[in-house]
Amino acid sequence: MKQELLDTLVERELVNHNTIVYAQIKAEGLGGKPVFVKKDVYYNSDIPADAIYDIEGMDPIRFAKAYDIKPDGSYKEYKKRGRKPTHVTRIFE
Repeated sequence: MKQELLDTLVERELVNHNTIVYAQIKAEGLGGKPVFVKKDVYYNSDIPADAIYDIEGMDPIRFAKAYDIKPDGSYKEYKKRGRKPTHVTRIFE
């Protein structure tokens, strides 16, 4: 996973501390030696982008595509359609 994509997902609040990610994290092995294991954990900002393998059971690129975000982390802002609220139209009168 690219760092730019993770930054965009965090910025848009799609990934937060309640999101479960499958990542390679440091754990304590037998004898107290540090080892790296892959497991489901809640997202923490200390986890590097390269260590994340999936988000909520989906590949990060597929997860981002569901929200119209490109794999490089860019996205297009769309203009809202429909009627404008009355409090907005009164400002221009």
